[in-house]
Order: sequence, then structure tokens, then C-alpha cells
Amino acid sequence: MRPVGRFYMSEKLSYRECLKQRRAWYKTVGAVECPILTENVVFTSKGFHHLKYDGSGRGRKVKDHHRRLTVLPYSVDVIKNATSIYEYKKNIYSKALGKYVDIWELRAVVGPDKESISVVLRRIGTGNIAFYSVWKNNGKHKATKKIKKSAN
Repeated sequence: MRPVGRFYMSEKLSYRECLKQRRAWYKTVGAVECPILTENVVFTSKGFHHLKYDGSGRGRKVKDHHRRLTVLPYSVDVIKNATSIYEYKKNIYSKALGKYVDIWELRAVVGPDKESISVVLRRIGTGNIAFYSVWKNNGKHKATKKIKKSAN
């Protein structure tokens, strides 16, 4: 087990306990230097909110939210250790925000179990780069589907 903050990643926490611990941890993060982007990434309330609600404001399923909360502490390791940018979307117009946004997806293999974790970062207009989302890549996410080669 590897300590992350005051808790261990491999411990099984109930949804409510996990939410409580991760919220307290999230408030202490502040900003993290991202060498690949050569800027600091700030952890704002919008990022934590997005873990529970999707981009259109609809609530995520509790199971999905719990999964994201479970890997949330690894987001700092991904931001610090990513060696390349997996995906970058520049100047995407957001109708909901009425502004242009830049979006980055960083991936890294982190933790004692060597899990592939994706972190999404977002800059609204000319503001700071902020944490926006995190998930564990398990082959079911659209960006991680493996293409089967034909026998021909």
C-alpha cells in the first residue's frame, strides 16, 4: 500500500467516506507544477464539481463518481510525471461558458499497481490551467479501445 496524503489507495472506502476524505485532500492541493506544460495547474472547485457532474450539469452515477474519487490523488502524480500530452484541443468554443477553452489530456502509469490514469486539464480563455477530470484507463474508455487486427 502506498500512502497518498493521510490515506492508502488500496483501502476500500464507502462512497461517503471516500467523498469526505477526497474533498478534504483536494482543498489542500492548491497548485501543482506541470513540467510538460511548463505551467502550474490549479485545483479549483470547478474541477471537484466536474467529478460528480458531467459537462452538461447532469449528475454522474454514484459508481462512476466513486471510481473517479478513488483515483483522484493520483492526478498529482500524473501532472508531475506525464512525459507527453495524450490529446490537446485548442480554442474549442464552449457554449455553456461563452468562451474559448483549451483542453489537455495527460496520461501516466502511476501507483504501486502501475495503473494507467488520465487527467484532463482545462484553460478557460487566458486564465490558469486547471484540473478538470480524472479516470483510470481500463480499456472501456473510448480513447483506450484496442483495435483488433484481422487474421488476413
